[in-house]
Amino acid sequence: MIWEWFANKAMLVALAGVLSGTVLDGSGAAAPQASVVVRGQNLTLSATTDASGRFAFPTLPHGEYDLLASKGSLRAVDRVELTPAGADVQLRLAPLSTIHQSVVVHPAAPPVRGSGTDLTLNGAMLSNSPAATSFPSLLAQLPGAARGANGVVHINGDHGDINYVVDGVSIPQALNREIGSEFDVANAAYVDVLEGAYPAQYGGRFAAVINIGTRAGAGAPGFSGYADGGSYGSVDSSTEYHTPIGRGGLIVALHAGQTGYALDPPDPSSVHNQGSDVNQFLRFTLPNGSDYLNFTFSHSLQTFQIPNDLAGGEPADTDDSEIQNDTFAALQYRHAIGDRGMLSFGPSYKRSNILDFGDPHNDWTYGEAIHAASGGAPNDCIDAVVRGNFTPTTCAYSLYGNAVATDGAFNLDYELRGGNHDVRTGADYDVALVPKAYAVTLQPANFLAPIYAPKTPYAPYTVTDAAPNVGHTESAYVQDAWQMGSNVELDYGLRMDAFTLFSSEFQTGFSQFSPRLKLSRFFGKRAAVYAYYGRFFTPFSFQNVSPEAAYLLNLPLQRTPAAFDLRPQRDSVYEIGGHLPLGNGDIGLRVMQKNATDLIDDTQVGVTAFHQDINYAQGRIATQTAYYQLPLARNGRFYASLNHTYSVNKGCETQLLAPCFGSPSDWTPADHMQQWGATSGAVLADARGGWFSIDGEYGTGLSSSACAPTLQTLQCAYTPHLVFDAEKGVAIGHNLALTLRAGNLLNDRYYITYLNAQGNHYAQGRTLTLGVRYASP
Repeated sequence: MIWEWFANKAMLVALAGVLSGTVLDGSGAAAPQASVVVRGQNLTLSATTDASGRFAFPTLPHGEYDLLASKGSLRAVDRVELTPAGADVQLRLAPLSTIHQSVVVHPAAPPVRGSGTDLTLNGAMLSNSPAATSFPSLLAQLPGAARGANGVVHINGDHGDINYVVDGVSIPQALNREIGSEFDVANAAYVDVLEGAYPAQYGGRFAAVINIGTRAGAGAPGFSGYADGGSYGSVDSSTEYHTPIGRGGLIVALHAGQTGYALDPPDPSSVHNQGSDVNQFLRFTLPNGSDYLNFTFSHSLQTFQIPNDLAGGEPADTDDSEIQNDTFAALQYRHAIGDRGMLSFGPSYKRSNILDFGDPHNDWTYGEAIHAASGGAPNDCIDAVVRGNFTPTTCAYSLYGNAVATDGAFNLDYELRGGNHDVRTGADYDVALVPKAYAVTLQPANFLAPIYAPKTPYAPYTVTDAAPNVGHTESAYVQDAWQMGSNVELDYGLRMDAFTLFSSEFQTGFSQFSPRLKLSRFFGKRAAVYAYYGRFFTPFSFQNVSPEAAYLLNLPLQRTPAAFDLRPQRDSVYEIGGHLPLGNGDIGLRVMQKNATDLIDDTQVGVTAFHQDINYAQGRIATQTAYYQLPLARNGRFYASLNHTYSVNKGCETQLLAPCFGSPSDWTPADHMQQWGATSGAVLADARGGWFSIDGEYGTGLSSSACAPTLQTLQCAYTPHLVFDAEKGVAIGHNLALTLRAGNLLNDRYYITYLNAQGNHYAQGRTLTLGVRYASP
């Protein structure tokens, strides 16, 4: 049926899992020398059972697979959902005439070996959840998530440091991206989410690890897609085609959409908010015995108009805009080492380009209006300096920015299971080229004009930065899962991270060895407790302004160029958690404390759309989360989460671009902290192939400077909100469905951020969307 087609035909290629099992004859005895064929994810692989009737496929990407076992005239079929925990199945041979042709998916086992809040989003969830319209909406439903402005999602008290892994390859994120999302959710077919207790193989960003498995075709040539339209003139469509090519499988997809409400505006009446998104995707997989070669390609082009702040005095015809252009390609070869191990390696390529276009005339007018509203005279900033509250945003800015990052990388991973150990090791190397073409044009006020432009006082002055950055990043790890007894497991490992960054004005580099340790105690197959300790190392963004440009942008507060003083963030993380069975579902519990040195946050460059990393001397994050997930009939799911977060920082220490003049020196709430949050949702499939899905999100709001920024006023947040989204799918035959989706049913137009470092941003109101989904027979 249509929803099953989307769930089963377009699945994932993420990290490899082990699909093993036993083939039995009609009497229940082991069936040696039986043939076993597995199909799915562009792959068809085969194996033969040993003397005990056992078989294993050690290199399969996660997703759903059809299994066919045969011996003589007997057959057995099954369909399995493979997750990082692996799957072990039992196939009982029977005469062909007695085999059911309709196979029910065996759901994944509870994530008892993961952290308390790890989860898997399968094809049905990604196809039929109302949150699956974009990655930001999807991430906002995760346990411990807090919605930020313009697509930013804060998870587990972190600013937005999410580690994306696509088809087993970690995605470089060299640019500071504050709006949009560089990967199209339409190309994801299966997602594994890790939120804690990270093993040594993961590095870089630690708010969450999002393992994305991309689209994959299966079977005879066919096509599928959808088209919908609704509120704010939004239209969206996607078409994919898959076909076998020799022993391999090819899938290509096109996606395009546009809307009149692309970003979260500064006030409800904001104009100038159109956006568009065009995406092309291709994946080819070629099996070779038990091995396979996989190629993934994705290209995305997004355009955004920056909404105008009419209530704040910005002219209605202001025309700031941004274009984001992202290309990703990866070639990976996976080699099976018997039935106990795997070797995976290959190159990858990523190019990101963010173009910002300012509107100098209106930007200057707006800057002076802000200054006048703050108590100063028009076109005169000197009183702000006298009062001691001068900031770069007190005067007018306009930005032209051409930010480009090109990454070439190579990764290698090796895994071998034997006895009571599962050993894994690997290494990565990445070289990033970040040429810069930034031009920040300032309209200096009276007393500043001679400083910026001594020969032409009061004329606009442009600060340029064309000093390219070149970064080299290396990492290596080794880890082992040691089964110390029938109910005790020790996961331990060591990771090394290092990077160097070169420019014409500076050269810097850092490194760290990070131990990770997790001790788990299991109580049967569905209950466990664990304790974890880990050291983390997070590099700062390789996109930054040069010391000379920072000096010019910070006049008159900074009279001499500052040294390049950005530093990587170094964390010590302590975590306890576990899993408890409740009915057929799983309750996950997780308590985490993170102590950070040189905490990385970011700041805005004047009133432009350009952002820059900064450091705080220390950071503290504490989260407590409960998460319940329950599999439902026909591949449906129910979930609910409750989270409390405490996130503070102390001692702004960055002089580059964002001098800490006048910043509080004591602990203050982080701008991305939401104290309490809850999510819940369900996907309910009916017998006719349709579905109903709903999700809800509650939050107390992010921190705001409307209250004094002290630890005694952590309750100062804007604004509490309750949002529900729903979708109904009505199947018309086996290959066609009509959809109706309603967003923000209660029409809660709350402040996502208010008097916050991210600015003021309103949530979108109620929306209605009608659509159609189709697939070839």
